[in-house]
Amino acid sequence: MFKIKRPAIIGLLVVLLVFTGYLNHQLTQQAQRKSSKDYQNHELMELAKNEKYQEDVETGMTELNIDPAEEVDIIDSTKTEGNDALETMYTEASKNIKNYFVEYRLSRDKLRASLVDRLDIIVNNKNTSEDVRKEAQMEIMKLGNNSEKELQIEGLIKGKGFDDAIVFLTDKDIKIVVSSAELTEQDMVKILDIVKSETDYDNNNIKIMKKQ
Repeated sequence: MFKIKRPAIIGLLVVLLVFTGYLNHQLTQQAQRKSSKDYQNHELMELAKNEKYQEDVETGMTELNIDPAEEVDIIDSTKTEGNDALETMYTEASKNIKNYFVEYRLSRDKLRASLVDRLDIIVNNKNTSEDVRKEAQMEIMKLGNNSEKELQIEGLIKGKGFDDAIVFLTDKDIKIVVSSAELTEQDMVKILDIVKSETDYDNNNIKIMKKQ
């Protein structure tokens, strides 16, 4: 019977182990290269999609063929929608709404951002006439100024000892809701003094409501 010497067996096993390790290493490297290539291809595809999307957005904003009269209507409807929405937010202070000040401050800021985005489309449209573009830009600036003024007045009112306050500034009036169980005559005077010092509204166009 043919017998293989022990050293030869050990040598054969070592050779097999080395070959197996080399084969496993090659297969692993191949899989990694394929995975890396697939990942790179995926990244390139996603980048191309994003670039195409951005290009489509920019093209859509600069190549809209809107009649100038329609653009003016868009600006006017933006003003009206903003004023109406702020009026609704103010009147709903009378309802039993939990976290009113937090929720409606977020709603107000979201509304303003939406209105600015709508006006931006007109500003960035290459077919927009210069007069309409200037009007839209002025409206955007006014919305920004209103937001800044609202925050400033809210801070001043809270500085007078009120727990919270929210201000809605529209084209025709200014509406204020303060967190208070009661509004004394002295409280009203404090708030009116702040509003008069920061805006040009007369007393008839300043509305103040309390909310617990």
